[in-house]
Amino acid sequence: AVVSTQSTGKRSEACIIIANHRTRLDWMFLWSVTGRARWSALMKIILRGDLKHVPGFGWAMQFAGFFFLCRKWTKDQQYLTDKIRFFTTATEPHKLLIFPEGTDYDPKTKARSDAYAKKEGLQQLEYVLHPRTTGFIHCIQELRKGNVPALYDMTLGYPKTLPHRGELDIFTGTMPEEIHVNIKRHNMSDIPEDKDGIDAWLRNLWYEKEKRLENFYKDGAFPEEDLNKPYFPPSSENFKIPIFLIWNIGLILVFYLVVVSQVTRSFLIFANVVLLILSCTGYIEDIDRRLEKTEDSPTNS
Repeated sequence: AVVSTQSTGKRSEACIIIANHRTRLDWMFLWSVTGRARWSALMKIILRGDLKHVPGFGWAMQFAGFFFLCRKWTKDQQYLTDKIRFFTTATEPHKLLIFPEGTDYDPKTKARSDAYAKKEGLQQLEYVLHPRTTGFIHCIQELRKGNVPALYDMTLGYPKTLPHRGELDIFTGTMPEEIHVNIKRHNMSDIPEDKDGIDAWLRNLWYEKEKRLENFYKDGAFPEEDLNKPYFPPSSENFKIPIFLIWNIGLILVFYLVVVSQVTRSFLIFANVVLLILSCTGYIEDIDRRLEKTEDSPTNS
């Protein structure tokens, strides 16, 4: 079940969403929340640049218009500026999801976060990582230019099973029985305008998130929750077997066609080569902006 403290905002409202990054699958679980508000098709996620070249999965994320950072600010700064300008002028009210921690929580990233805190004289955190503020500050300043009105702060908690192996857990079925999401809306006008002010605002927000999660893991719920009214109820047992059968029959059929059909094999090879070339040249990643320009350009008579 997905338990949320409140629903998300209006579909017509452009916004930025920030969340703690407890597992590599957080973004996938957040689809359950944003999907209820019909936000999913409008949501753009900021991810590591190497993910966009993953065959199939990465190409789909490029088609969806996700942001991919190489983690070199000299390159990422202009890239973010261009993408956000398109984001704020597009005809649809997009939602930008960013994980300010920059990576998911595990023993290695926790150690790096602790070392950074010690070096900078910051508070030690146990439930979240210290946020990386440079990209977030730039996003806020650019989004403010585009009159984006709101920021949604989401805190994710996993009281039972925690998927700790990332994408592998999808195939092994190691999924959390419950996902709790605490949602708070902030007006963009309430966030400071200068860099130092935004930096301090985000760090204070993360200290509040740390305290919120500390209490969550003691109590098993966020204080604003009504556990009798989950945002999404548990999946019905009636649908598990049909979904399992449809999914596996489909996979078996695909593998069968690959084995017995030369046409299928040739098509898959051709399609993958074309998509690989388009991915490496950046054409897929920019397809949303290309389509927008095509729609806005005057029709030749």
